[in-house]
Amino acid sequence: MIISPGIISLLLLVGFILTSLAIPVAKKIAEKYGLVSFPREPSRRRDPIPLLGGVAIYLPFALVFTVFFTLLLLGNLALTQPTKAKMLALFLGTTWILVLGIIDDKETLGWRQKLLGQFFGGVILVLGGHTLDWVTLPLIGPVDFGWYGIPLFILAVIVVTNAINLIDGLDGLAGGICFFAALTSSVVALVKGDYFTTVIGFTISGSLLGFLMFNYPPASIFLGDGGSMMLGFLLGTLATSSAAVSPGQRLGTSFMILVPFLPLSVPLFELTLSVFRRWIKGQAIFLGDGNHLHHRLLVTIKNPRLTIAIFYLFSTALCVLTLLAIFEESLFMRWTLGSLIALLLLAGALGSIRLYQFNNLSLVLQNRPHFKFLGRFRRSMKKRVRHSQSLPELLSLLASGVQDLGFDSLEVASNGRILKKWVNPSPLHPGSPRIYSEDTLPESELIIRWVRPTHDDETYNEYLVLTWHRFLLNLKNRIATQPRESLPVNLAEPV
Repeated sequence: MIISPGIISLLLLVGFILTSLAIPVAKKIAEKYGLVSFPREPSRRRDPIPLLGGVAIYLPFALVFTVFFTLLLLGNLALTQPTKAKMLALFLGTTWILVLGIIDDKETLGWRQKLLGQFFGGVILVLGGHTLDWVTLPLIGPVDFGWYGIPLFILAVIVVTNAINLIDGLDGLAGGICFFAALTSSVVALVKGDYFTTVIGFTISGSLLGFLMFNYPPASIFLGDGGSMMLGFLLGTLATSSAAVSPGQRLGTSFMILVPFLPLSVPLFELTLSVFRRWIKGQAIFLGDGNHLHHRLLVTIKNPRLTIAIFYLFSTALCVLTLLAIFEESLFMRWTLGSLIALLLLAGALGSIRLYQFNNLSLVLQNRPHFKFLGRFRRSMKKRVRHSQSLPELLSLLASGVQDLGFDSLEVASNGRILKKWVNPSPLHPGSPRIYSEDTLPESELIIRWVRPTHDDETYNEYLVLTWHRFLLNLKNRIATQPRESLPVNLAEPV
């Protein structure tokens, strides 16, 4: 089998055109079934954004895979690697992860449920024959992991899946980084003679270009958890498979175990940094926030497109270094490239630490108990919301929540009439500015208004707001399942 430049162009066009045509349809379906993203704070007036961008990317992938696999079964294509079972497992696993992500977009699954679902996707791959066998470890050389390769393989795929999901917080960011990674994997596979990965990689690359036309700032559609997890799962599998073949059998330098993952260095570094900063501050590790590296850089630069361009430039440099490291035969050049890669990663790490200002470690440790309290509050209120049986009981949690979080006041109103009100007799930080906010509860015509003080630590302010809005989201979802009923008269009494 020979893949000519014409076939490559066709694959890119198929992905680009089909995704571009599918996105308007995906938008309508997402809006119809409520698969949309609302701004975290109601005060930020931005229209809801559809979350089915991943489906538009998946469709060309499914079509090309079906055609490729059918020709293989009919004997029109002759391939020995990967096996048919591995190809089918990759397709089924990727499809399952897309479905899991869509369910999460709709129902907001817990982190344990998502991890269990991702693990099941990894099991599908393993049942198809995917594993880690030969790799080259630093200072050791080629190593055969044997049965240990199975859990290591699943772990690697899950890590990359969540890394891509984590960076999907800025218009155009995850899609652009995945484009560079997919294109790099395609080129490497083409030269190595891995034609299945070549076909899939170039198709996904074209699809991502089509998607970025609608996702580049300002975005009109998002990947959603379905799209970001699907791309992470697919690219993570392709990278791990590459690591299992090339570094142990063909490339002999100690740093080559890292090379297949270099195009994904940005999301992997962001994942590592997020886990570290959340742990040191006492935040819930698996709870998303608005304090990621791309958010920090955006606050510093104040230009979304320039922020994205910096990440694109960094990803492009890593992809170029990946290609040079794989195809360069000189041992001296490989070590030179390894040094350049290390310097680039070090520069990115130092720049990130500067953005987060970890030098003020004493303040971080001082506020750690407060962050841990917010985590306990969120978990406790989630359980109380789930066990509440009526609308008045659910609304009573608002006053409790506001009191625990130290807000100044809260009121629930309907048609201009205050139904419930709570006022803090001892407000916190009396000299600090106040933030006035409101939100609307669905299916009830109720408006919630609250006033909160600002704290000296801006990171704590952000986490406090995130915790409160997660609580409100749980409350809204629970109220939506309750039968419509009239509010009792005594609900209007101050609490």
